[in-house]
Amino acid sequence: MSRLATSVTAALVVAIVTSWTTVVGDARADTARTQPCTRYTAILAPGTWETHIDADPAVPVGMLRPLGDGLQWQFGRDITVLYAPYAASAFDQGLTYAESLSTLEATLHHMVATLCGSTRVVLAGYSQGADGIGDLATEIGNGAGPISADRVVGVGLLADPHRDPDTTLSLGNPQPGDGIAGARSQDFGALTERVRTLCADGDLYCSLNATASPFLSALGKVLSGDPAPIAYLIPAYTDPGTLIEQAVTVGAGWAATAANLPTILEGLDTLPRLLTSGDIAAAHQIASGLNAALSPMVQAAASVDLTLVASVIRAAAAVDPSGWTSAASVIADALAYVDIQRIAFTAGHIQETLWRTMESLTRNDHLQAAAELAVLTPSVFDLADATLGPLLTAVRGDLALAVDTLLDIGGPESIDELVQLARQGAALASFYGSNAHIDYAEDVQTLLGFLRTQVAS
Repeated sequence: MSRLATSVTAALVVAIVTSWTTVVGDARADTARTQPCTRYTAILAPGTWETHIDADPAVPVGMLRPLGDGLQWQFGRDITVLYAPYAASAFDQGLTYAESLSTLEATLHHMVATLCGSTRVVLAGYSQGADGIGDLATEIGNGAGPISADRVVGVGLLADPHRDPDTTLSLGNPQPGDGIAGARSQDFGALTERVRTLCADGDLYCSLNATASPFLSALGKVLSGDPAPIAYLIPAYTDPGTLIEQAVTVGAGWAATAANLPTILEGLDTLPRLLTSGDIAAAHQIASGLNAALSPMVQAAASVDLTLVASVIRAAAAVDPSGWTSAASVIADALAYVDIQRIAFTAGHIQETLWRTMESLTRNDHLQAAAELAVLTPSVFDLADATLGPLLTAVRGDLALAVDTLLDIGGPESIDELVQLARQGAALASFYGSNAHIDYAEDVQTLLGFLRTQVAS
């Protein structure tokens, strides 16, 4: 997406929100004013993909539907339950997460501001909806919202990307870490005692340990925050989960490759000499080690947009104070221009040819062995050229600087911790393979119990 396209997109977001607010929103508000003002109003914000900007707020949707149904059943005509309609997108519908969130924030402000003055308010949100509801509650609690804090009876946040367990009381099983987007800059002020957060076990969106997973944390902040650094890089209709997964996978592969760099360089230097001397067994051993050392980079690059992912990692580096992501960014820039597919093919060809050569020698078929070796030496130099040429041109000493940065952060032993990214990648893959982010049925009932108590008190 070009910078011009990004500006146009942002303008469209404003136009959409303004249009909905002035036309649809006012029409619905006028309709609401013709009906009796209920004692309570619950405004629930669905998660990503659970609603759309033209949805009817009176129609229950998504994860929070049992919550709304439960409140309606308990309090009957004393409560009005509304579901905030908004884009509910995250790159996949042509809007970044932040742009989609802006449509939610505009909708929430309008809905709350146009409520009748006597109704008391219940607020709840799930995932992206919790992001918006949490921001609104922060404004209200600190005296900057569309209504006063004394009108809000309770706030519930499920899977909040900005979850901060140090400033927000939790329900259910307390989880370690913060939301993937980082903590909010303010607490909930006057609403603090009336806000509850819930995070399911294993849901990295709301329980990410930034110290243990700085790379993931930085990616989360970039992808869920200000889209300016990466909005023009990311094609429309990109699935954010896939983008994060690719970035972590590639980051892990690059980190492992950097950790294996001494083995790679030694192998590329030693292999031609072993072949020239005729030590085929040792050459085969070196080729096997070389192939294994290159494997993380080759696997990470499969079906991945390397240029895009490198750009995302570079943007993430700007919001990671630990320096980990900055080092990963240098590695990304260094290896993004290496012909990885050519490397994979050539390394595999060398290993396979040496194996056949050893078999020929075992059979005393020296002519066949010689024929195999005749075509092998160019392949070795081809591998060196494909790896070292672009790598040294791109790195220009920066890869050593990246390793030095990691050494400065963690001490001499931290070179081994480059593979920390691989562990983060494994944790994220496990997360995406689970139902952690949608396993909230029990938590919804727990939240319902809390809000019922708040309304009834």
